[in-house]
Amino acid sequence: MRLSPTLHIGMLLATMATGAFAGRPLSTDDASTTDAGICQLESWVEAAGGDAALVLAPACGIASGLEIDVDYTLPHRHDQLRAASSLALKWVPDAARIDTPLGSLAGGIKLRSAFEHPAGANWCSADTSLLALATLKVSDELALHANLGPVRDRHSGQSATLLNIAAAWAVGERALLFVETQLNDRSQLLGGTISTVGGAWWLVPERLGLHLTASRGPGTESRTIWTAGFGWYGIGL
Repeated sequence: MRLSPTLHIGMLLATMATGAFAGRPLSTDDASTTDAGICQLESWVEAAGGDAALVLAPACGIASGLEIDVDYTLPHRHDQLRAASSLALKWVPDAARIDTPLGSLAGGIKLRSAFEHPAGANWCSADTSLLALATLKVSDELALHANLGPVRDRHSGQSATLLNIAAAWAVGERALLFVETQLNDRSQLLGGTISTVGGAWWLVPERLGLHLTASRGPGTESRTIWTAGFGWYGIGL
């Protein structure tokens, strides 16, 4: 079964997810949350061949260890999909933070529901996922992130298991390099493995940064997905 137009855009455009740079611009989310009463705004443009989209992704801490995330995707062409959006709740309790011989390990969960606005129709549910999050901070320079859990496609009624793995290296005080692999056990439903490399640069350390990524799926005919955007962090309510 091929991806529906919305799920395809959602997987390749809307979810293309260190403190702030551990999740987006990669799909792999980090096991950390913004402080209560503090928000952040991430935005980027994604392009693959003749397809493009603008993504806005604000997030706010609503309590200790609890964060609400929203994203809104506006495709450049509206012939199949006018817009896509999602709402997520991330919980990273203090009890899930432990010290290990390899470094500091944090865990959490993230519940996410995605929605779509097809051309000529009203908003409807697209998919729902529940992911376990883990972040291992090996050192001040190196952090590893992993997400694992099910996703259910509302169009087909079928489910799959997702596994996202990412590594981020801090290079000096302002630069960050990262790699990511997205896997699943239902390639006919969600497509094959997607690999991503990228970098980020702090214009204002821990407050304002720019990022650039390149992603590639399986097969020689797969198009490279480019993203370029910014992140603004530490916004007080």
